[in-house]
Amino acid sequence: MELPRIPNNQLSDELKELIGDEDLVFDPVVDLEDVVDIQIDPDAYYEGSVSVGRMLIESRKKQEELNEIQRHNQIFKEDS
Repeated sequence: MELPRIPNNQLSDELKELIGDEDLVFDPVVDLEDVVDIQIDPDAYYEGSVSVGRMLIESRKKQEELNEIQRHNQIFKEDS
């Protein structure tokens, strides 16, 4: 992984005094061995997301049907 650097000719005089004739190179914030590159297929992710959404809608419909049956049965028991 290439870290950003600022060429020495673009540094302020104060920074040039601190680092000398070298370019300013940023230190990594994390250990580069801890960085994981995850490959993701956007089409497969979208397809999976849509599929899960459809399953959630079907599940909600089924739950509403079961709740309606339960209310109907409860009303029927109260009338008996």
